[in-house]
Amino acid sequence: MIPFVDHDRYHAMKATGKLPSPKGVAFSIIKLLQRDDFRVSELVRLVQSDPAIAGRLLKFANAAAFGRTRPIVSLQRAIVALGSFKVRDLVIGLSVMHSNKSGQCAAFDYGAFWGHSLATGIACQELAHFAQISTEDIFTIGLLSRVGELAMASLYPDEYAGVLIRVQETRQDLVDLERQRFAMDHRQLGATMLAEWGLPEMLIQAAYHHEQPDVAGFPDGSRLQTLTQSLNFARSLAEVCMADEESRWSLLPALLTRAARLGISGDALNDIVDRMARRWREWGALLQVRTQEIPPFAEILAASPPSLRVSAASPEQSGKGGAPRLQVQLLG
Repeated sequence: MIPFVDHDRYHAMKATGKLPSPKGVAFSIIKLLQRDDFRVSELVRLVQSDPAIAGRLLKFANAAAFGRTRPIVSLQRAIVALGSFKVRDLVIGLSVMHSNKSGQCAAFDYGAFWGHSLATGIACQELAHFAQISTEDIFTIGLLSRVGELAMASLYPDEYAGVLIRVQETRQDLVDLERQRFAMDHRQLGATMLAEWGLPEMLIQAAYHHEQPDVAGFPDGSRLQTLTQSLNFARSLAEVCMADEESRWSLLPALLTRAARLGISGDALNDIVDRMARRWREWGALLQVRTQEIPPFAEILAASPPSLRVSAASPEQSGKGGAPRLQVQLLG
């Protein structure tokens, strides 16, 4: 059971005008799809009114595995292929991203937030087979899984900056500090926003619990448990992509453990990470979101910890033994 934000308090937040929300075409699409008698032709006209969104939807439709040999060039065909409600969810995610690439919270790195969120969404698409869900649905929830943090930074820029600085300095849990300061946490606020926007309940549940999937209490082997673990794993992949070389190596053991839980073998994981990183950079360029180059994942796994590396020109520093390497066996 998700402890959504109190109805009156949430509407008071909305009344400030600071809460991130879908705007323009995205807002109109939400309203349209709330009607029982809406027509696809009306949805097509709305999407056509924003050429940038139309182009991105065409790209998504062609990236999805629909078994077609020829590309989709018609916006109407793309919308039919994706499905009206998946189009709505994709447009919501893109709209919130476009409208919130900067803000007033000094300690909140908006560029890193969207770089990480986009990486999570792309990683989710690569894991759609394991999560037993469509690539469009899982992309959207990956992109918006941390939207509660963005909302906190938007609503309380100065106070939230103080919370973030305290997390950095003391390593205290972000959720605990949020509850102490605001009597709610970003998971609650994010889930409340996603519910208002009309996203499916299963996706909202996964987003709320994905930071700690092991304590969510979902039945073992259930679709919701698998989706939540997949979203957690996608978040870990995004952290690896965003990290510098030193930090990246320290993230690998937990990442490999999560891969094993999903039954992802070593070779499959290499392919997933490399393909995800390539698509992350492509979409980052398209959406003007921060990304970075990372080495092939097999090279990352084979490398020694950066702090233990020594120059090949100084053999006397290395001793007889080589630096230890990461060795984690994946359970297929």
